Amino acid sequence: MNKLMLYVHIPFCERKCNYCDFVSFNAKYDVIDAYIMKLLEEIESKSYLANGYEISSIYIGGGTPSFIDKKYIAFIMESLYKHYKVDSNAEISIEGNPNSLDSEKLKAYMDLGINRLSIGLQSANDDELKILGRVHNYNDFLNAYNSAIHVGFKNINIDIINGIPFQTPDTYKKTLKAILMLNIKHISIYNLIIENGTPFKTMLAENKITLPLETDIVKMDEITRELTDYYRLHRYEISNYGKDGFECRHNLGYWSDVPYLGFGLNSSSYIKNIRLKNKVHFNDYIALDYKNYMLSDNQNGYYDEIKMIDEKEHMNEYTMLGFRKTTGINIDDFYKTFNKEFEEKYKANIKYYRSMELLCKKGNNYFLSDKGLDISNKIIADFMQ
Repeated sequence: MNKLMLYVHIPFCERKCNYCDFVSFNAKYDVIDAYIMKLLEEIESKSYLANGYEISSIYIGGGTPSFIDKKYIAFIMESLYKHYKVDSNAEISIEGNPNSLDSEKLKAYMDLGINRLSIGLQSANDDELKILGRVHNYNDFLNAYNSAIHVGFKNINIDIINGIPFQTPDTYKKTLKAILMLNIKHISIYNLIIENGTPFKTMLAENKITLPLETDIVKMDEITRELTDYYRLHRYEISNYGKDGFECRHNLGYWSDVPYLGFGLNSSSYIKNIRLKNKVHFNDYIALDYKNYMLSDNQNGYYDEIKMIDEKEHMNEYTMLGFRKTTGINIDDFYKTFNKEFEEKYKANIKYYRSMELLCKKGNNYFLSDKGLDISNKIIADFMQ
């Protein structure tokens, strides 16, 4: 049976961080309750789209899913189990922040079949956490992490950021080492990007923050390679490192052209070469009548965007996402997908980047070297024609 992934967006947070440009905000109980009820309508109404598919992974992200009452997570999981064929071995993930992950919630998540936890730490340095606008400290993280281990979570990811304002290679190294010493199984390490519309963008323009130099970022990347190698976490994607068997199957699905359905505000779906983008404005989403979704003659009104992905765009996305993985692109899979020879189509690019030792080949796979991964955006842009 064909695989399908599900994503559920919870847009609520205790407080929006200084770097965040995601669709997320604080809200009171009645707003959260109304949103979850609409979300459940959407989950049920779109279930026919999953006919013929088996759900290989579920990801509950945000926002901060752990911010809302655990009963809402139960409602969501019960609806997904009821209306979709979920593989008994599916990876089921939920995101949480340290200050809102307590033993009671964690135990409830386990009982609901959630088997993977992603904790948004970002830094082990309390001063850096304050700069980021986080609402927790490092001790909060340790308490949440220990509680997760105690209730039985074995598959735990930790998110951290490098390139934080005023961060140095030394403070970054202390963060990374402190986390890896916990014998974690997976870590996601993201380079800070200053996005438009965020407090950091304004603070940078007003010279209230200073970003690390490019040479410092290069040093942080070197520290990442050294420490993850030492603690035996292998890099399997640009920003992700895991021990064998603990790679995030959901994210690997995104990078490997597996179709998915997204539920909730501003979420996206990709199925049968069609991309669907949900409403981005809260009131627009809440006003939708999902009970009549399947019967509607015109479903355009349910989305901000419906787009048929043509072969060129599909090939560009396939190549872009494939080169994010350290295993790269398999030329046999490429041919099966597009009926085209990868080596013929990208002959000039392959020759150039292999000569620069930025692109490698092993067996039937082309992949970026470590140096290539560090400048992947430029290389990928050249392959997108």
